[in-house]
Formats: sequence, C-alpha cells, structure tokens
Amino acid sequence: TRVAGSPSTLAIGDGANDVHMINEAHVGVGIRGLEGLQAANASDYAIGRFHFLERLMLVHGRRNLRRMALVVNYSFYKNFCVVMCLFFFNFVTA
Repeated sequence: TRVAGSPSTLAIGDGANDVHMINEAHVGVGIRGLEGLQAANASDYAIGRFHFLERLMLVHGRRNLRRMALVVNYSFYKNFCVVMCLFFFNFVTA
C-alpha cells in the first residue's frame, strides 16, 4: 500500500558516526552510551538506553496521534460552525 503525503524518516544513533544520519532525518533520536554524547547532542530527542526507545515510539507516538486527531476534528467542527453562522446570516438578511 502507498502512504499519502511525503514520507518522514526516523534516525536512531548512539555514536559520533551516526551524527550525520541523525541530522539528515526528519526526527533524530540519540542514545547516550559508551561511545559518547555526540549523537545525543545532535538529535531531536535524547534517551539514556535502547530500552527507552519502545516507550518513546509506542506510548508517546500514540498520544501524539490522538492529539493530532483531536485537533483535526476540532478544526472541522469550528469551520462547520463558522460556515453555518454565515449561511444563516445570509438566509435571514437576503
């Protein structure tokens, strides 16, 4: 199946050799580890261990999806109310 819109990339790295990859991706996750903090400093999100990656993607990703869906639904409802007000105003005044 094809996904509508432009694809976004997630880069996960834990060392200095991953810094360029993290900078080129749309979302970068750096992991602090034995190889230093270069990846964590260059990333959008920094975590302490690979273990925290599951929670970052599954829990926070789901919450973000729900928040975005709520904003989209609110926008449709708001626009519907504005259009109905204009419709009734035109109906009454014309």
